[in-house]
Amino acid sequence: MRTAVVYRSFLGTTKKYAEWLHGEVESDIFRPGQLSKAKLAQYDLVILCSGTYAGWISIRGRLKKWWSTLHGKKVILLVVGMVPPEDPESTAAYLKIPEHIRQEVKYFKLPGTIGSGNREQVKKENLQPVVEYIRSLSGGPDA
Repeated sequence: MRTAVVYRSFLGTTKKYAEWLHGEVESDIFRPGQLSKAKLAQYDLVILCSGTYAGWISIRGRLKKWWSTLHGKKVILLVVGMVPPEDPESTAAYLKIPEHIRQEVKYFKLPGTIGSGNREQVKKENLQPVVEYIRSLSGGPDA
């Protein structure tokens, strides 16, 4: 299964998670500006990694723009932020993604950091559920 990890990171935590994930599963890694729809179409699984800022998932616009290409593929949205997944702010950011897209995307929310705050919460082990899900898609230990 050809896999692309695409990340948008302003503060570095999302980039760190994307790089760790890239090291765990066989994949190519990109920033959004490095991909055209034609290149994106070559992948079976696309993992979009994004931070949340002021109640917005930063890669949301690109997800909507690319949806005609991503529709029907396996898509994971890995979101990083200070607010836990069950917090109303976190839910509100996720709900800004159109429902028809949310229904087809597997969503994961991981803890982030700003400056020196919460650094101990950002660890590679947080990716374990994501890695297990990816491996379940391919039916084996390697994605």
